[in-house]
Formats: sequence, C-alpha cells, structure tokens
Amino acid sequence: MSVLGIGVCKDIPLQSVRIRGLNYALFKTSSGRLAMVDAVCPHRGANLCNGRVSGDEIACPYHGWRFDEGGNLTSVPSCDFIPLGCSLDTVDVVENGGFVWTSSSSSDLPTHHCKELFDPRWVQIYGSLDLDGNIYDWILNATDVSHINYVHNFADETNGEIRDLRISSGDDYVDCHALVNPKASSVATEHMQPVGGAPIHSRFIAPATSVVRIKLAGEYEFVTFSTLCPIDDSHTKMSWCMMYPSSPIMNNIVVKSRFRKRMVETIRQDEAIIRDTSSVPLNFNVPCDVFQLKTLRLLEGLWS
Repeated sequence: MSVLGIGVCKDIPLQSVRIRGLNYALFKTSSGRLAMVDAVCPHRGANLCNGRVSGDEIACPYHGWRFDEGGNLTSVPSCDFIPLGCSLDTVDVVENGGFVWTSSSSSDLPTHHCKELFDPRWVQIYGSLDLDGNIYDWILNATDVSHINYVHNFADETNGEIRDLRISSGDDYVDCHALVNPKASSVATEHMQPVGGAPIHSRFIAPATSVVRIKLAGEYEFVTFSTLCPIDDSHTKMSWCMMYPSSPIMNNIVVKSRFRKRMVETIRQDEAIIRDTSSVPLNFNVPCDVFQLKTLRLLEGLWS
C-alpha cells in the first residue's frame, strides 16, 4: 500500500477507515501504539469498528472475540481454545505531524515538506472530511492554481490573472510559484491584503499530499497541508491542517473557529464543482495547466 494520510490523530482511539473499498479498524492500544486491522471479524463478519478497545486488543461487538494489534486472535469467550485460521490482515500505521499514515516509519513522510506542522510558534487547525469525487479529480483540483479566483471567496474573481508562474519538480514533488490577486473577505481582513499581488507556493508531494503557502501583507502568512485518501472509486477523504503564525490576536478560540469554518467552506466549494464535473479529454491549454501535467507524469497513472 502507498503511503497515505488516513486521518488526524485526534480521531482515535477507535475509528473506521475505508481505503479503496476495504474497511479497516484503526485503534490505539493502552500502551499508546497505533494499530490497523481488517474491520471484518472472521467469525460472523461483524464490524470491529463497533466493538471496543481493551488494553492492547480490540474486541468484536458480536461474540467478544479479541484480536491483538498484530491481527492475531487471542481470546474466544465461549470456549477455552483458539480456532485456527482466524487472524486479521493488518496495515502498518504511524502518527506524524498530527496525521495518521499508512507506513511503518516516520523517516520519509510528506510531513517533512512542511516544518510548520512541528513549530509551536504556528497555530495548527486540523480537520478531515469525506468527500464526493475520486482521488484523481481531487489531485487535479489540488494542482489547479487558476481556479481559486473563481471558486473561492479568497481571491478576486474580477482579476484572475496568474503572474510570474514558475513550475519545477523534484524526485517526489512538483512545485508551482505564482502571484495571485486576493481580496479581503471582510473589513477585518483588509489590512492583510498585499499591494501588487500575493506570492503563492503550491507543492504537490506524491502520492497525494499538497502544501500551499501564501504570503499576505506584513507578517500575515498562511500554510495549508492537505492529504488525500481514496475511500472508493467515487469518494475521497481529505485530512488537513491550516496554519498561521501565532499571536495574541490570532491564537484564540474565536479566530480559530472562523478559520476552521472558512477551510470547510473552501473544501465544500471545490466538492460542488467536482461533483458535477463531466468526464472530458484532459487537455493542457494554458500555462497553469503545466502544474497538473507534471504532477500526472510524477504519479505515472497511479490514481487514474
């Protein structure tokens, strides 16, 4: 399995995870370790996500069969022996940067492209959403810098020009640098608007993560880290963290609540477009499309 971000850490101790149509139970043991096992009990097919975590084991809600973090059946309350052939498939998982990843190590995760996730001087606001649309469409959306002027209230829809466009790539990522034209969402944010455009740096990291940095006036800067996981062929999970430098004004529950709401609204705006998008030949007609083209070459059809 590819390294995928499957959720945010706050959603544990027990949650349901669906990846490419397969159901898993993600849980945290009493010793603090993460484990993910097949969610279907091999006895009668009950959903282990409806069970409970006890110590370092997960118990089936139907007959109390217990499985350890390695998927091994350890106890059957109705008898004094362990039936053979009743182990569960497992997936390696690790916590890093506030997210859960399908990996056995933290050494080479997309979070290493975003130092702000680990910086206490930055406010971090986490969330996740299950969305309509397949992962391929969401990756194309994540690497489309020109849509923000028309889909999101963040930008000036009367001036959609993308200036100073520069696109480059590395071994596992594609970078896009540009100038966009933001607008104030309210009177309270007018002082944040830069003169002459806002520099934006969008980085796509294979297989399904984006880091977007935008610099506004003065000390105002925003970073969004988002990672995608295919739920099935027509649904995708996005887990995200929105960040900005901490200050007495910006680091309070009211401001954070507003930014969280704004982030959800932005994602839902994209979802509305993706939900009603028809399948057409994928053409690359304008300079901004090169970001998508290089991303698809990087992935080599992984999500197509």
